[in-house]
Amino acid sequence: MGITVIQILLTVVAPILILIYQKNKIINFLSPVVACYALGIIIANIPGLNLNVEVSKMATEAAVPLAIPLLLFGTDFIRWFRLAKSTVISFILIVVTVCIVSATVSLGFKDVLENYWQIAGMLVGVYTGGTPNMTAIGMGLGVEENVFILMNGADLLMGASYLLFILTIGIRLIGKFLPEFKSSGNNDHEDVMTCWDGIDNAKKIKNSILLILMSGAVLGISLGLNAVLFDKDQVAFIILVITTLGIAASFNTQIRKFKGSYEVGQYLLLVFCVGIGSMANINELLNGSWVYVVFLGTVMLLSITIHIILCKFFKIDRDTAIITSVAGIFGPPFVGPVAEQLKNREIVVSGLTSGLVGYAVGNYLGIAVAYLVKGL
Repeated sequence: MGITVIQILLTVVAPILILIYQKNKIINFLSPVVACYALGIIIANIPGLNLNVEVSKMATEAAVPLAIPLLLFGTDFIRWFRLAKSTVISFILIVVTVCIVSATVSLGFKDVLENYWQIAGMLVGVYTGGTPNMTAIGMGLGVEENVFILMNGADLLMGASYLLFILTIGIRLIGKFLPEFKSSGNNDHEDVMTCWDGIDNAKKIKNSILLILMSGAVLGISLGLNAVLFDKDQVAFIILVITTLGIAASFNTQIRKFKGSYEVGQYLLLVFCVGIGSMANINELLNGSWVYVVFLGTVMLLSITIHIILCKFFKIDRDTAIITSVAGIFGPPFVGPVAEQLKNREIVVSGLTSGLVGYAVGNYLGIAVAYLVKGL
């Protein structure tokens, strides 16, 4: 009982502390997502500490469906279409490329992995929006918990490799292939996501409670529709309804400008990361993930390479190509650091908005590609 209470407290409180101290050198270097995932793995592999698996499962299964609407509430989809044409084209190219590459590569693993079609859908999700999409699609397709763990481990390894490449030699190499960014003279790099700036702690708590209630209402409506239309839970249907309602709500100005929606959604994702990490056996992670690393790495490498080639054909500049690629591969959290490395704050808005649009489209595309591949 004591271990369970401590486990619950760690799962709920640790993400808050990591968010508070995310500017710490170590956390900033790892990113809050990696820090929470690593914390979960460390806790799970302490000798003699027997964690309650049901607590971890509850954290992972509840966090993502509640996080999806919150990540979408603050997105201004109309504004995204008004961004520079090159941004929209580049992001569409990465999305289309990922879908085609994931579907094609997955067929090569047909005789290696029984769940190859599910992995194809999850990879579309993670490389158009990020971890929330990969997890939501996996839940919708009925993927087993150990696959979540292995996929997250492989994604962390390959994602870290790509980020390191971009932050070191990647910018210079891609710059030799693509044209330079031409400034429009617009230095408005206002964050497109709602934020806590300017409100006190009492207001933050109140907003957080209201936002979770709003997200819970979206989840409740989705479950209710499922109950009316089907005899049993159709998780893929539930995930798509949650996504649709989250997008619909974002067109309400009051909801879209309600402070804290992204932050609370991010917190729930970190709860998921601690939960999924706490179910990982490090020996199984090291021994069983190679095929997932190869699968995921092949899709990532081909998608990035083809995207850059297409950007050359469509005359997309270096900075726009990189920031939309990062928005698709990692989602919004990494847009800021990469923009700083590019020394171009003018692309922050387009990168952040592209990442949030990726959250919206990723679930639809991932589930569609998975069932398409399954039918081939």
